[in-house]
Amino acid sequence: MSFQPQPVYGPPPGYYAAPPAEPRPRTLGAFSMGIALGVFVLSVVASTYVGMSAGSLTHGMASSSASGSHLSSAQLAAFGPVGIVTAAQVIFGTILGILALVLGIVAVATKRGRAFGVVGIAAAAAAPVVSFIVYTTTLAASVPHA
Repeated sequence: MSFQPQPVYGPPPGYYAAPPAEPRPRTLGAFSMGIALGVFVLSVVASTYVGMSAGSLTHGMASSSASGSHLSSAQLAAFGPVGIVTAAQVIFGTILGILALVLGIVAVATKRGRAFGVVGIAAAAAAPVVSFIVYTTTLAASVPHA
């Protein structure tokens, strides 16, 4: 028994093959990466500032009550900028970090800047972890020893 090759059929007359798909723009992935890297850098800078400021301001507070009644008005006023930077870091960092994560996932899934999207996902996921490590390290380093 011998096998005969099957005839090759082309498209029917009058029909054409579909043109190749145009490459999709990579702007979504690049946008995700830009937001994520910005959040990463600003979060590390804010964590450094808060850790250094809070560490030096905590001198004498550990042994007394947390009411702040023993602090001078200058010491209490110094906590204002630290609180504002901390709140801004948490609020804006969370919102922009989640935005960068979502945009990165969409960019990877739809092939609209896949490599940029992967970098955006990685940076957005690493930012809170690295910021916490930087904060605790700078806080521990800046606490005055009794």
